[in-house]
Amino acid sequence: MKRTTIAALSAFGLCVYALAPTGASAQNAQPSRIGQWQADQATLLDAKLAGIKAGLQLTPDQQKLWGPFESAVRAADKSRTDAMRQMIQARRQGERMSPIDHLEAVAGRLSEAATNIKTIADAAKPLYASLDGSQQRSFAVLGRLLMPQRARFRPGMMRRAMGEGQRQGDSEE
Repeated sequence: MKRTTIAALSAFGLCVYALAPTGASAQNAQPSRIGQWQADQATLLDAKLAGIKAGLQLTPDQQKLWGPFESAVRAADKSRTDAMRQMIQARRQGERMSPIDHLEAVAGRLSEAATNIKTIADAAKPLYASLDGSQQRSFAVLGRLLMPQRARFRPGMMRRAMGEGQRQGDSEE
């Protein structure tokens, strides 16, 4: 497992380094902030997928099952970044939503996200079933890289709660 994690992290680091713009190309290519954000997100997704794939050490038969999974992940990410871009553009144009319109928009995004997650799960089933026990454990660990940042808030909340609990416990002694 350590070797798999090291391989995945190494691949992630190499991808980020290799995809980073350098020199004159970085200075000449100054897209809008939204465009740059989308490009950054695409670069991170490329690196995450490459790291996961490298960490799983797929066999040739398993490689065939990777494509549909990767396509589903990319489609879901595109849907999410497009929704974010639309939200940002609406805010820049000064569009204000009523609380009811906001609730409807959130419901629509959650519904679309649920559909995307179901599509990813359906695409992942045959890949996951083809993995051995070690690869399945790696998939579970490395797959967390695909979760958007705010979806990973729970561990931080747990640490803070434990830290507060420890401080309270220390004061009681």
